[in-house]
Amino acid sequence: MKLREVFRYELEYRLRSVSTWLYAGFLFLIAIWTFLATAEGSAYANAPVRIAGGSAIAGVIGLLVTAAIFGDAAVRDFAAEMDPLLFTSPLRKGDYLGGRFLAALTVNAVVMLTVPVGHFVATMIVGALQSVTVGPFRILAFVQPWPLLVLPNLILAGAILYAIGVLARRVVPVYLGAIVLFITYLVAANAAEQITNPVLALLSDPIGIHTLEVTTRYWSEAEQNARLVGFPAELVLNRAVWLVVAAAVLTLLYRRFRFAHAPAGTTRRGLMAVVGANRSRAKRVVAESIEPLARPVEVPRIAGTFDFRMTVRQTLAIARRSLTEIMASRWFIAVLLGCAGVTLLMGWNVGDTVFDTSTWPVTMLVAGTVLARRVTPIIYALIALYAGELVWKNRDANVDEIVDAAPVPEGVALLGRFLSLVVLIAALQVAQMVGGILIQAFHGYYRLEVGLYLEVLFGLKLVDYVLFAALAMTIQVLVNHKYLGHMALLLAFVSVLTLRMLGIVDHHLLLYGTDPGWTYSEMNGFGPFIGPWAWFKAYWAAWALLLAVVAALFWVRGREPGARHRVALAGARFGGSIARAAGGAMVLIIVLGGFVFYNTNILNDYRPGRDAGLPQAQYEQRYKHFEDAPQPTIVDAKLRVDIYPDRPAVDIRGSYRLVNQTGVSIDSVHVMFDVHRSGHQGALDLVRPRLEAGGRG
Repeated sequence: MKLREVFRYELEYRLRSVSTWLYAGFLFLIAIWTFLATAEGSAYANAPVRIAGGSAIAGVIGLLVTAAIFGDAAVRDFAAEMDPLLFTSPLRKGDYLGGRFLAALTVNAVVMLTVPVGHFVATMIVGALQSVTVGPFRILAFVQPWPLLVLPNLILAGAILYAIGVLARRVVPVYLGAIVLFITYLVAANAAEQITNPVLALLSDPIGIHTLEVTTRYWSEAEQNARLVGFPAELVLNRAVWLVVAAAVLTLLYRRFRFAHAPAGTTRRGLMAVVGANRSRAKRVVAESIEPLARPVEVPRIAGTFDFRMTVRQTLAIARRSLTEIMASRWFIAVLLGCAGVTLLMGWNVGDTVFDTSTWPVTMLVAGTVLARRVTPIIYALIALYAGELVWKNRDANVDEIVDAAPVPEGVALLGRFLSLVVLIAALQVAQMVGGILIQAFHGYYRLEVGLYLEVLFGLKLVDYVLFAALAMTIQVLVNHKYLGHMALLLAFVSVLTLRMLGIVDHHLLLYGTDPGWTYSEMNGFGPFIGPWAWFKAYWAAWALLLAVVAALFWVRGREPGARHRVALAGARFGGSIARAAGGAMVLIIVLGGFVFYNTNILNDYRPGRDAGLPQAQYEQRYKHFEDAPQPTIVDAKLRVDIYPDRPAVDIRGSYRLVNQTGVSIDSVHVMFDVHRSGHQGALDLVRPRLEAGGRG
C-alpha cells in the first residue's frame, strides 16, 4: 500500500462524509459574518484590504473545522480499534502519515474555498440592501487572500493538530490544542506590536494579520478601495517562515511516531509484566472453569426499587463517574494549568491604562475586566468541548448499548452528566481565580479581596456558564453528531453576536443568556445592577429548564434508526415528570418574561440599540438654528450635591452667575434641563438656576 492509495482512500472517505459539507456550510456562514463585522468604516465594504483581513479572521475561527478534520484523520484508526491490524500490514510509516495528512489538508483546503464564496455572497447582499457603501467588484480581491493567508495558516494549524492527534491517539487533545493555538495566535499578534525590531515584528505573527496591517497601515482611503493586496515581500516572507515551522512539526512527528500497536513510551519490562499477569490470570480462569460443580447454583431474585431516593443515587453516581473519568486524565490537569496561565497572560496589563493612567491591579479590575470579559471565550470553548465529551463518552467507548440497557431514566442520565459539567466549570473558575491572584502578587499588590472574586466567579459568571452549558448539551443531543454539534453551538453563539451587532434583535428577552450587564465600584459595590440581572437570569434559567426537557426527550438510547424514530420516541416519552417539568418551565417563562417586559417596555421607555443616538439627533435637528445665538458665560458657580447611592437619588442645589462677554445684546437666555423620570414615583426633578445681571447687554 503506497502513499497514493492511502491518500485516495482518505480523500474519498472525507468527500463522501456528510459532515464535510456541513463544515463547508458552517464556514460559508462564518465568512458572511466576518464580512459584515468588518464592513463598517470609511473604505468600501468590499475593499481588498477588508476582504483580506476578513479572510484571515474566518480562517482563525475555522480552527474548529481544522481540528475536526485533522483530528478525525489522526485518531480514527485508534478509535475504531483497527490499529493492531493496520500496523501489521506492509505499510510504511511515511506513507501512512503522509497520505492521511495530505488528504485531510486537501479536503480542508476545499472546504476553506467557501470563505471567498461567502465574502462574494455577502457583497451581493450588502449591495442589494445598500446598508454600507460597496465598491466595484473585482474577482482578484476575493481570490488573493486564499493562497496568501488562508492556505498557509491552514497548513500550519493542520500540521500542529495532526501531530497532536497522532501522538496522543485521542481527539480531546486535538481540540485542546486548537484552543491553545487560538490563544497563541492572539497573544502573538498582540506581542508583535511591542517588538521594536521591525523585521522580527513582521515575522513573529503566525497568522499574518499584524503583518498585513503594518503593510497597509499608511494606505490612503483611495488606495484601500482600489489597490489589491497582492503579494508584498514582507507578507510572503512571513508566510514562508511559518511554513518552515509547519514542516519542522511534521518532521518531528515522523521521528516521534512509532508504527506499532503498543502505546508510545511503554517499556519492554512493562510489556513483559503485562504478559505475565495475563498468563497467570488465564491459568486461574481455566482451572476454575474445569472444576466440576458440586450442586446447581440458585440465582436470587431481587426486587428493584425506583423511588426518589434511588433516582438521586443514580444521578450522583453518574455525575461522580463522569467527573472522575475527566479529572483523572492528565489532559485535564493541563487544562487547569492552562486556564491559570492564560488568565495571567491576558490580564498582565490590566492596570496599565485606567482612565488614561497606570494603577495597581486591584481586585475590581482583575475580576471585572480579566475574569469577566477577556478570558470568557476560552471558558465557553472548554464548556462546548466537555459537553460533547460527556454526551458521547459511552458511544465513543462502544459501551453505549450495555449502559443504555440499565434501568436508568433518560433525565437521570442527562442530569448526572450536566452536574459533572457544572463541577468542571467550577474547577475552571478556581484556576482562573488562581491566575488573577498571581497577577496581583507578581505586581506586588497583596490586598486580595477573595470575597469579590467569589461573587464574580461563583455568582455572576457561573450563572452565565451554566446557562451556556445547558444550551451546549441540548445542541449535542439534538444534532446527534459530536463535531457538528460543536459547529452548531459556535454558529448559535455567533448568531447572537451578529443579531446584536446589526441591530436586528437586541432585546435581552430574545437573545439567550444575555442581560443588561453589571458594573462594580468601590463606592457602592454592584449598586442597582444585581436586581435587573437576577430577573433576566431567572427568565433564562426557565428557558434552560425547557432545553433540558427537550434534551431528555431526544436523548439517544441504544441504536437509533433515524430522525423519524427519534421524534416518535420523544412523543412517547412526553409524560409524567417530563411533562410536568415542561409545563413548569413554560409557566416560569411566561411569568418571568411578562414581569421583565412590563418593567423594561411599559414602566420605562425602551429604546433599541440602533436608536441609541436618536434623542441627540432630534435635539440637534430641533435646536440647530440656535447654534450661533449669543449666550452669556458662566463665571461663577456654587453647587451643593448630595448623592444617595442606596436609593438611588441625587439632590443638587446651587446658583450660577452669568456674564455677557459677547459684545452684543442678548435678548433671551437658553437654559437646557436634563430631566430624568424616576422609575418608582415618576417624579420630575428640575434644577432652576437663579440668573443675575452682569457684564454688558
